Amino acid sequence: MYHILRNMLLGLGVFIFGSTLALADMGSSVGPVSQPAGTTAQPGQGTTAPMMPAQPAQGPHVGHKELHRFASAVVAIRPIDKTVHQEMSTRKMTVAQRHQMLVKYGTQIKHILVQNHLTPVKYEMLLKKAQTDPAFAQRTEAVMKTMG
Repeated sequence: MYHILRNMLLGLGVFIFGSTLALADMGSSVGPVSQPAGTTAQPGQGTTAPMMPAQPAQGPHVGHKELHRFASAVVAIRPIDKTVHQEMSTRKMTVAQRHQMLVKYGTQIKHILVQNHLTPVKYEMLLKKAQTDPAFAQRTEAVMKTMG
């Protein structure tokens, strides 16, 4: 069960990161996307490469309220992620159509994060923590089960 949650969270993280990049590329009025500490942009690249230690970092403790907000966001984002993956795998799209779709779903996800008092950077950090910290992943899974 842990592996399923980990893979799901990884997929969501990749989608969120891609959506955040799409919003940043578009120069939307949502605001600038802040670059997480410890990342560097390479000249000529459109993405950032995180400078992370080789061993998994446990990170700071996540409190009860923040854990519930994170789990709630994951539960709300799951159907959006599923829809995006279905549409991208079943429809042939131009680059512009793909970008437009990512922006649309990125806006929905941003709204969910705002409702849950999370920033995209904080959400991504919690996703990474769930991938590297089995105890946190189990806590998240337990909270998600109580939500349905």
